[in-house]
Amino acid sequence: MLFVFSNIRRYLHTFCWMQTDTWKLAIGGLTVIFPLIYFLPSSSSGMMEADRSLPEFWLNEGDGKTTDLRKTLSGKENLVYFGYLSCKTVCHGSLKKLKNLISAKSNLRLVFVSLDPEFDTEERFEKYFSDLKAETKFIRLESRGRAFLLARLFGSMVFSSDTNGDIEHPDSVFWVNSQGRIKGLISEFDKHWDQNPNELIKFISNEKEQKSQIN
Repeated sequence: MLFVFSNIRRYLHTFCWMQTDTWKLAIGGLTVIFPLIYFLPSSSSGMMEADRSLPEFWLNEGDGKTTDLRKTLSGKENLVYFGYLSCKTVCHGSLKKLKNLISAKSNLRLVFVSLDPEFDTEERFEKYFSDLKAETKFIRLESRGRAFLLARLFGSMVFSSDTNGDIEHPDSVFWVNSQGRIKGLISEFDKHWDQNPNELIKFISNEKEQKSQIN
């Protein structure tokens, strides 16, 4: 009898582990597949091209005032990154490379959208990016829920881990042009980026030149 119960317990443990593992694999697959709905593979820059409007999304500026995200990101070429400063995985590697990239091109702006606005304060942001002379923009929303919503509107699947509260998110960089349109995505930025910003800068510059010629 004890042998039977022992086997049943071992089976249930294995089943639960498999279920948990399958769930993680399914979510992981979604984070890869979800952006492909909006983006198409392209150039040697590693960027998947797109051409769609920014989502309608209002940012709270305090004192009861709000501003449209589209207005906030218009007027300059932006590289938008969704992450958080307590990240234990990809954020710091990608942000280091983005700092180098932004420093090499003055007309690019780094926009950091915090997925953990409770802990990513203005003070932490300013300290983290204090070595960067180029323009940066910090978007800190009222809650994780709103930050997750904005990420998903961009095409980035994010969620909180049930075990330790960490945030699972793709390592994606979005290019938003000066007209407030999402023009491209670099997926798995830290892993696949070749540490040479010239190709991406060239790609963005060529796209802008082509548009000005058409106009």
